[in-house]
Formats: sequence, C-alpha cells, structure tokens
Amino acid sequence: MPVNRWWRHDPNERFWVEITNREDIGTNLLAPQVNDRGEEYWSYALVREVRPGDLVLHWDKNHGPGVVGYSHVRGEAFASTITWQSRGTYGRQRSTSGPESAWEALLGGYRRLKHPVTQARLREIEPTIRTLRDHLAEAVEGPLYFPFALSATRPLRAAQGYLTKLPRALVEELPELLELRQTAISEPHEAEAPDLSPSSSTKLVRSSGYGRQHDAKRRQAVERYAMDLVLGHYGSLGYEAEDVGDHSPWDITVRKDESETHIEVKGSTTTREAIDLTEGEVRHAEGISTCLIVIDQIELDDDLRCHGGRWRTWTAWRPRREELIATAYRYPLPEGSHRGRPSA
Repeated sequence: MPVNRWWRHDPNERFWVEITNREDIGTNLLAPQVNDRGEEYWSYALVREVRPGDLVLHWDKNHGPGVVGYSHVRGEAFASTITWQSRGTYGRQRSTSGPESAWEALLGGYRRLKHPVTQARLREIEPTIRTLRDHLAEAVEGPLYFPFALSATRPLRAAQGYLTKLPRALVEELPELLELRQTAISEPHEAEAPDLSPSSSTKLVRSSGYGRQHDAKRRQAVERYAMDLVLGHYGSLGYEAEDVGDHSPWDITVRKDESETHIEVKGSTTTREAIDLTEGEVRHAEGISTCLIVIDQIELDDDLRCHGGRWRTWTAWRPRREELIATAYRYPLPEGSHRGRPSA
C-alpha cells in the first residue's frame, strides 16, 4: 500500500511510537505484512519506513499505560516471519497460528525513561497535543499516522495500531523527552536562546534546546572552562593533573602516588541528557578504565566569561556499543566525479 511519507523532506523527523503489550520491548519492530483480511495495513506497513538511527518510543499497555522507554533502529527493515501468540503479540485476540510473512526491523540500546510519559500526563496537555495535530494536518496532505486518538467524547488514548509516526513537534513539547531529542541530533551543538513567546508551544518547528552554537569562540570558552574546573579540582586534592586532550583520545590524566586515572570532560551551557563521543573516545574507554565528568548548565556571558555549572561524575565509565547511536557518517568519496564547478 502507498504510505504517505510526509516526513521525508525533514531529516529531524526521526521518531516513532510502538504501541504494544509485548514483554520483550526494545528487541525489534515486528508486524505481519497483511491483516486478518489479507490486506496491507498502514500501521504494519510503517515498519518498512524506519531507517537506521531512527528512535522508537515504546508505549507499554501493560505497565502504564504510557511511554516507558525508547530504542534506536539498528538497520533497514527486512522481510521476516511472525508467529502469533494466544493473546496476540500486539494485543490482538487471536488463536496461535503458524509463521506468517512479516516486516521486521532490529532495535538496540533500549533505555527506560527516567520519567515515563504516562497517559495521564498526556491528558494534562491534551489541548496542546490537539493543536499540534491540527497544525500538522493543515500542513500535510494525507494521513498523519498520529500516535494518539483524539475525540470530542473521550479523553486522549493510544491510537488503534502497532507502529505510528511521532511528530518532532510533540517530542519538543515534553520535557521528559529531553534525552530523546538530544540523542537525535546529527552533529555536536550547543543551545541557542529558546523561544519563550506565548505562541511557541504551537509552532511546528521549534528550538530543541540543543541547537547549533554558531560562535566557535563561545563553544571553546565553555569547553576550556569545564577543563579548568576539573584540572583545578584534582589539583586541590593533591593530584598531578595534566591536560592531554591535544594528543590523546581522553582529556585529562591525573596521578597520585602510583595510581593514574584518565578523565573525559564534557562541558555545556544546556541541560545535558546525551553527549557526543568520537570513535577514539569510545575505543579508549572500552579498553582502559576512564572517568567521565559532565559539567552542564554553565552560564556564559557576552564577554565569554563562564560561571557555575552542574557536575556529574561516572567513575569506571565504559560506554556500551549497543547504546551508541550514529548521528553522523564518514563517507569515502567514490570514483566518477567531474573536476571543476557544475555547469548551468
């Protein structure tokens, strides 16, 4: 069946909602290729539309109901099989059947939300959700595949379906999803001034709170401030602290007596629930015990002076590969280019 890919021109539209009662949340997306009538069904067909790096929120019917966590898509969807359980893998009353043709996409890095987005919470902001849905409907021709059913007679509830498309505008609206939208960015950024106007909550395109920092000097000032705080802290404790970031895949080495510790430092003016890591930083932390220090909420004035900041420390930090989400690619250029500028 043709799918209305209204999100295809916006690379920031990377969010989906799986509505399920399965117990193995975060393993995969899996849906039959046809429904009981032998017809393609939009909510099953959407499994084919996810792309590597997309983020899938999981609406758990059993424990909530509400969004309890999220995963990222590990690869392209592919043809597979599904065997229905007696209760129905996705809440459908159906007797056990043999394997049927299905669409499957593997997921990874499942994380429970620190603050689940419950159905009750969404009902509190139902007027805002309705406004966002209506504005999107005005801008988009055809089905939206919206994750929530809204009506004049019943309060908000999950849509009748398996996989639905979550608009980025709704992700921006919920503080509980700050980690999610920071994880979805495609390159390292710092925050621009947020839009605090009364009408900002109804805009389809808003600042994520993690936007591009255009002034490199401001970014460098924040990074230098965080480094100096850490160097000064360990120096005050009697450690020999050395800035090694220019020639090592970690930032600071501290030594005391016969012990040596490697430290990775991240500084930000925003509230950080996700950070950017290089492949070198990951490989180093996988092989050698490393301490991660994140100093966020740093205040930066117009003269590039920094103040304050919130410290968080992870000792014996080791990033897990399955939790890393690709937000950029390095692409070897192919043969067949044409020298010079393109012709008119």
